[in-house]
Formats: sequence, C-alpha cells, structure tokens
Amino acid sequence: MTQSDAEILSANQTDAFVVPPFPEARISHDFLQGGAVTLKQPVDGYRAAVDAVLLAASVQVGGRRDQKILDVGAAVGSAGLCVARRIDDAIVTGVELQDDLYALFCRNIVENGFVGRVRALHGDINDRQLPLVAESFDQVISNPPYYAGGTRSSNESRATAHQEGSADLAAWIGFCLKMVRQKGRVTLVHRADHLDRIIGLLYGRAGDMTVYPIWSKASADAPLRVIVSARKGVSSPLKMRRGLVLHDEAGQYLPEIDSLLRKPAQLPGF
Repeated sequence: MTQSDAEILSANQTDAFVVPPFPEARISHDFLQGGAVTLKQPVDGYRAAVDAVLLAASVQVGGRRDQKILDVGAAVGSAGLCVARRIDDAIVTGVELQDDLYALFCRNIVENGFVGRVRALHGDINDRQLPLVAESFDQVISNPPYYAGGTRSSNESRATAHQEGSADLAAWIGFCLKMVRQKGRVTLVHRADHLDRIIGLLYGRAGDMTVYPIWSKASADAPLRVIVSARKGVSSPLKMRRGLVLHDEAGQYLPEIDSLLRKPAQLPGF
C-alpha cells in the first residue's frame, strides 16, 4: 500500500464514524441492487434515482491505476456505495454540499460496512479550501444538476440537487477534470439534450470519449439520458455506443434492466 492510500484509508476511518444527527422521522429506509446496498434517504428531499445506479454500473476497475474514485455531488452516496459494493478494490470519496444529504451519506457508509473504504466530504466544489488534491484520483464520476436555474422546486433540497447554482455545468466538469489524474477517466450521467454542452466542455481537455445513450422506451424519438466518459489529456476519437432501453411500451422495466438494477453488475456494452 502506498503512503497516499494509507492516508486516504486513515481519513476514511476518522470521517465515517463522525455521523451528523438526522431526525429518524424524516428517514426513508431503502435498498439498491436488490438489497446489496442499504440506502437511507430523506423522506421529503432529494431521492436517488436510476441514474445513480447506471452511473455506478459504468465504472470499471482493472487495477491499482483505476481504484481511487471521486463522486462529485454524491448526495446520500448512492452511486459511490454501489461502486464500492460491486468492486472490492474501489476506494471511494464522495463530496456533498447539502447538510442533510451529507449526514445520511455518513450514516450509509457505516450501515453498509464501508468504513475505511468510502469517505464522505462535506463542502462546495467552488471552495478552494476543500481538502482534495488536484489530479489525485484515477476516476471521477458525477451526476451534475440537470437544470440551469429558473423556477425552483418548493422543496429546497430537491431544487439544490437538480438545478445549477453557484457551480454551473462548466464549473462542474472543470472540477472533475481538475481532480482526475492525467489519462484518468471522468464519467458523467446527464440529460441527453445537453450532450452538445458536455462534449464542448470536454473537447481539447479529454478524449477517448464514449457516449452511451439511455432510452426510456424503444419507440422514443430521442434518448432520455446519456452517459459520457472521457480520459483526461487523451485525444483518441469519440465512440458512440448502442446504449440501452429502460422500459417496455407499458412503462415497465425490461427484464435485463430489472436484473441490472437488482444486482451489482457492469453496464452492458459500455
């Protein structure tokens, strides 16, 4: 184990046991990956969706040069926890701004038995005092806010999670690129109609790009979401994947999607 790995594990162990309080009456007790991941979420705030599970399923770890992973905008930790459950070698750090979500992230780390392997950081990616070192991660994953300001939801937590605030998409991607090492990988899940923005913000800074569309139904005119993955400082051409379809025409998950959501697995064809 390198010195930096030892320092990360030591920090994880310290942080994970400092679990901020959260009212029990406001906690929803849920599960991901068929019960493999326990997930405590706020009843009345932001709640994890299928996007987090698909993002986690896109992560690949092939050795020590892949295992240090940063989740930017971790919320209650859903994506990072799924990565840690599926990949034993993954060492995950998650950054979350909101007090309530951070508190539950800490609790989820303890309850899933990931103390020492998953670390929660409370802070704003705009804060230069955030205790992270540039280019110190092998991979960075993120589910950035989908909406560019405007009318906010009546639920402040949900609005903060879904709408760009002081950090817009450009700042979000810039932070991800800053944190990942040279030739490391950045992977995002976002709205498909923002694909042009994502490619434009990555262009010239990251390449070997993979675009993986997520379709709601086979009959849909356009994909609902897109997973975009690229390597920092690499100039290889873009690859467009077939992607996957989530639902049948009745709106039910297709069998292969239901299986993917119920057990730790790699995203097919990514």
